[in-house]
Amino acid sequence: MIRQVSDIMDKNFLTIQALDCVSVIRNLATENKLEYFPVYEDNSIIGVVTYKELIIAHPNRIAADAMTTDFVCIKAYMPVWEVKDLFEQQKVNCCVVVDNNLVVGIVTPLVLKIELGKHIDLLTGLYKNDYLFFNAGELLKSQNDISVVFIDIDNFGIIDKEYGHIFGDKVLKEIALTLNAAIPKKTFLCRFGGDEFVLLVPFKAEVAKKVTENLLSVIAAKAFSNGLKITVSAGISGGKRSNRRITDIYSTVSNLINIASLACTEAKKSDNSLCIKLGEESDIA
Repeated sequence: MIRQVSDIMDKNFLTIQALDCVSVIRNLATENKLEYFPVYEDNSIIGVVTYKELIIAHPNRIAADAMTTDFVCIKAYMPVWEVKDLFEQQKVNCCVVVDNNLVVGIVTPLVLKIELGKHIDLLTGLYKNDYLFFNAGELLKSQNDISVVFIDIDNFGIIDKEYGHIFGDKVLKEIALTLNAAIPKKTFLCRFGGDEFVLLVPFKAEVAKKVTENLLSVIAAKAFSNGLKITVSAGISGGKRSNRRITDIYSTVSNLINIASLACTEAKKSDNSLCIKLGEESDIA
């Protein structure tokens, strides 16, 4: 389930007025172990005083002198992935969560980093499925075509048995790095599990096929640890949208992944390393 701001926001804060004295705010910070103070003036939020600003500010100054204006106001129902994009694009120090002009929480880069860390695969450094589902949903909501590419390493079980699981993990890292370096911009790669990866692309099936063929070629041409040559198989679904859309985005994306995984299995069984498989979900993506 895609987490929202309300799931991660810090509720441990106090609002202050622009004319409040820094020395008073310092005392509040010490007594209540607080680090963030949203600043109001005329019932509007005009800044945020952080513990860092409190330390360097003169005690006789007022909140308006010590506050930072590098913040944005967001809603509690915003997905955490949107907040990630917000921090990266606007370079703000914090996000103030507002409901009817009342501050209900604070989201800082550290809080967001901790949350996003839960969605990062520790072995490969790639995001997990939540990242893919969010971006697929955004693309579908904006009426983009999407295709899902399911990628599976050929004979990975044999690699584990012959070279050991530690070596197998090293190969998985190398595969992830290679794929991540080769994918086009505005595409989204995640580790699905085991030796499987899923790529989301905002393209029709024909373009997704070309992208996938390039990835397969890049992997096949590379010499991995110990000079090992590796191939991967892939299945593609989606990229054949007609005029209709459905509202259950989670089910749509889940079905596309399932169709692509079946196509990948079919590719493994055949002489062709790539298979495009269309199912009932393909004409809505």
